[in-house]
Amino acid sequence: MRPTLRSRFLTGCLVLGLAAALVPAADAQKRGGTLTIVRPTDPVSLDPNLETTAPGAWVYFNMLEGLLTLDEKMQVKPALATSYEVMSPTKVRFKLRPGVKFHDGTPFNAVAVKFTFDRALRGTPPARWASLAGSLDGAEVVDDLTVDVVTKEPYGPILRTLAMYCMGMVSPTAVQKMGSDFSRAPVGTGPFKFVEWKTNTHVIIERNPDYWGDKALVDRVVFKVVPEEGARMIALQTGDADMVLFPSPAQLPALRRDSKFTVHETTGIRVVFAGLHAGMPPLDDVRVRQALLHAVDRKAILDNIMEGSAGPALGVLAPGVFGFKDMQLDRLYPFDRAKAKALLTQAGWTPGPDGIMVKGGQRLSLSWLAARGRYPKDGEITEAIQAMFKEVGVEAKVQILEWAAVFQQVRAATLNHHMFTLGWVTSNADADYSLYALFHSKQVPPVGWNTSRYANARVDTLVEQARRSLNQTEREKLYGEVQDILAKEMVWIPVYTTKEIIVSRAGVKGFHIHPVEYNLTLSKSWIDK
Repeated sequence: MRPTLRSRFLTGCLVLGLAAALVPAADAQKRGGTLTIVRPTDPVSLDPNLETTAPGAWVYFNMLEGLLTLDEKMQVKPALATSYEVMSPTKVRFKLRPGVKFHDGTPFNAVAVKFTFDRALRGTPPARWASLAGSLDGAEVVDDLTVDVVTKEPYGPILRTLAMYCMGMVSPTAVQKMGSDFSRAPVGTGPFKFVEWKTNTHVIIERNPDYWGDKALVDRVVFKVVPEEGARMIALQTGDADMVLFPSPAQLPALRRDSKFTVHETTGIRVVFAGLHAGMPPLDDVRVRQALLHAVDRKAILDNIMEGSAGPALGVLAPGVFGFKDMQLDRLYPFDRAKAKALLTQAGWTPGPDGIMVKGGQRLSLSWLAARGRYPKDGEITEAIQAMFKEVGVEAKVQILEWAAVFQQVRAATLNHHMFTLGWVTSNADADYSLYALFHSKQVPPVGWNTSRYANARVDTLVEQARRSLNQTEREKLYGEVQDILAKEMVWIPVYTTKEIIVSRAGVKGFHIHPVEYNLTLSKSWIDK
């Protein structure tokens, strides 16, 4: 029975390998120095249980390591685990890397793995990532270097979930000793260890001299907080910074031509979209939703607002995600104002005296909730689509609020807006992470992330079946069917897929950008000055 289960589980999966990363020849590398990075915001925390956004993850990803990780090609690779074996549909056994120590000198072992998962899944409250980890139920110690990861039911994405950036192992000794202070000075096994955090000023990490693998090449990394985009770019130009996160899109063409700088970019896996509340009239009529998609010139937004800093959204998932299917949006919903107006007419709407469509004495007026600055050009995109809607007789009343207020409202049990501007990144690069959380009818906030309040019994069945399947080929087929259904009943206007873009001075060598914005690997980087 076991070989059959194992073969089913491995079908379509990437077998874990121990291939060495491609780095420059050893004699070309220069050790030492400080890598200074400027970024717009400070972390909320440096503990993955409390922080699942980029400002914290950029730092702790270099200090905390998981059993597995995702490489730059989104393939699952070993980290603190060297191999695995599927013992049953709900149990995977991992062999751990011997001789690894936490930064505090205590041993990394199976007990530490169990502690990390117990703390995250059974803590009060549970870790912020717990709701996105499917049926993960914890770990069981077999022996010092063997641990079983268990799930409540068969869970196809288990390997990719364990490879997420927030799955880093923590030192039980440090957590118990430091209490709440652990969130400001985490202790892991990674190539860098914590030095200092001055709130809204900087975080400093330094090389871990006792690291089990290839030692980091720079002595230390300083993450500076520089909120203003212009100031970050000046710091890069003057040499006060070696690397800038969230660079100015308008300056990228010139930087690409300048030999003093290197623009690192890759297609990301976040989709930024205008969401539609499918449970609120008039958007409960699929014809109205389809009309809105035809009303939006997405190419004009990409060309004129994003200025080459993003790619077209091909659906609700980004191409780098397992299970992605091109939803053919340009073919199904080409920019066509006449088609948009025809669909609205079919739905019973007629032009009013001021050009805004009316039906039963009611204007076609939509309430829209948005922030400015949470995602690249989100405010500008919202205003552009608002203007495009008006051209087909749809009034959109946009309310721009602070991101925290927008987040609170879309996560509430009741949402009193027709539309919202959001982004979503599939952090484990598996379709389950998004299709289940965003479109299953029982995942409506505050339980899940179905902000569109979308409900389709067939979609529910498909995502449940795909989640429990251990056959990756079957899962991919099921996710394709889900996306075919969503393409007909669109509850999003997908606008763009992020490009992950980081700019460094030319003297920074060995750095490779990752499609997941949180996975900022710095141990291979070195400075040629």
